[in-house]
Amino acid sequence: MNSPENVSNSNPSTATRIGWRSGLATLIFGLFVTVTVNRLTPDNTYRMIRNFYCVGGTYFAILAWWILFSGFTLRTRLLTLVLLGIVGFGGLYLSIRKIDFDGDMRPRVQFTWDPPSSSEQAQKWLSENAPTTSIDAPKTEASATLEITDADWPRYCGATGDRIIAEPQCSFDWKTNPPKELWRHPVGDAWSSFAVAGSRLFTQEQRGPMECVVCYEAETGKELWRREDVARYDTAQGATGPRATPTVTSDAVFALGAKGILNALNPITGAPLWQRNICTDAGAEMIEWGMSGSPLIYGETLIVDAGGANEKAVIAYDRKTGDIIWATGNHQAGYCSPRIETIDGVAQLLIFHGDGLAGHDPSTGKMLWEYPWTNQYKINVGQPMRFENQLFLSSGYDSGCVMIDPTQVDNNRPKEVWPPNKNMKLKFNEAVSLGDYVYGLDDGILACLNVRTGERMWKGGRYRYGQILLWGDKLLVQSEPGFVAIVEATPEKFIEVTRLEALNERTWNVPVVNRGRLYVRNAAEAACYLLPAALQP
Repeated sequence: MNSPENVSNSNPSTATRIGWRSGLATLIFGLFVTVTVNRLTPDNTYRMIRNFYCVGGTYFAILAWWILFSGFTLRTRLLTLVLLGIVGFGGLYLSIRKIDFDGDMRPRVQFTWDPPSSSEQAQKWLSENAPTTSIDAPKTEASATLEITDADWPRYCGATGDRIIAEPQCSFDWKTNPPKELWRHPVGDAWSSFAVAGSRLFTQEQRGPMECVVCYEAETGKELWRREDVARYDTAQGATGPRATPTVTSDAVFALGAKGILNALNPITGAPLWQRNICTDAGAEMIEWGMSGSPLIYGETLIVDAGGANEKAVIAYDRKTGDIIWATGNHQAGYCSPRIETIDGVAQLLIFHGDGLAGHDPSTGKMLWEYPWTNQYKINVGQPMRFENQLFLSSGYDSGCVMIDPTQVDNNRPKEVWPPNKNMKLKFNEAVSLGDYVYGLDDGILACLNVRTGERMWKGGRYRYGQILLWGDKLLVQSEPGFVAIVEATPEKFIEVTRLEALNERTWNVPVVNRGRLYVRNAAEAACYLLPAALQP
């Protein structure tokens, strides 16, 4: 009589057929779970992350089935695994040059046979064409100053950081009278915006191993000077380069790099005035996606959110010398720029850190109150928005939004005007407000929210993870794909007025409108458009 083992080996087709059934069941179950997760997950980013887990889990389940339950001989199973390892993983390793991600964590694969990416082309162009030395430095005294006027855009999101374009509207009949391109050229990787002072543009870039603060001529885009530091932030998910936008005063440009390097430079020549590393000063690690909050000027101090657990999470430096004036707090740094708001007649420093929003005395750093607000990744980006004495705040990763009242504090925590809801989720985009309404990209789709009630008025316009400015009764929307759209700022319904194909690549950078010109940039190029003047009545 044959043993069970011999019977099985004598009829391998039966074992193989039974094995295929269990393998097919495993595959079908994995697909079912993936489809179900897609339908039940409302947040785009979480959907993509969970898809990775589902696909990966299905792959390893099929692998386990093949090894343990497929019914093929041990030799066949091992030989197949070896071939898959050599051909599959080896082929992927040799064929994939780079993987990065869009704003919703959707992977973008660049194969070895693909042409150079726009970022790679920009780096090549810069290495061949950018000036090797500062143009202005030999001609100007290192102590030279820059005049700052009310017409300037000298910091992140405008003079007051509120994303409001203060100058008269242009004509929005862009089909018959489109904006005119004045210049366009490559720039180094970065997610910084522009600061504008007079005829000068200031931004940050990554050029090879160098993290740079760069000054351009606004009229022509010609590089005037740059400051270089050996530092490079580069991850697949967070992309490459610095994130913060320079802050410009008459006598200094303050720029924070992704790894914590804080420079004070002469605005005319780029000559160094002083330098610190905020992570070193705080005794903290760089946060996962790089230090992103643009420096804030308050009186004679420069304030940053450094993070850490050594009572130095928020640091105020002497803006002239770089000496630490005060330091306070214990929290993980956020990705939001510090902000000053007057609440109930008192100036308060708002720090939207990784664990929530805190109000501080900007002169001493003393914490006045704190509202816990976090998500799985402790990523808070959008600046809080003041409505009289109340504050609206929102985050992505399925966090949602809430309205709080810092004038009513119980046990160091502000009262909620209305409870948290999911009607607006600002991931790494900030909103603007007009009247009692907030307009922002809710998980990549433009939405309008009534801040008095927390009710969503409408949702429409798939601009993905771009940026928004307010221009009178219009919204200027920089989309993630690169085009710029003009949308009516009305709670009635979504109305897109016009659009401009300004850039052609992934764009997370905040645009700037200044002196009748639109400045846009991403991680590969910058461009300037002359906007059409509005017809006089």
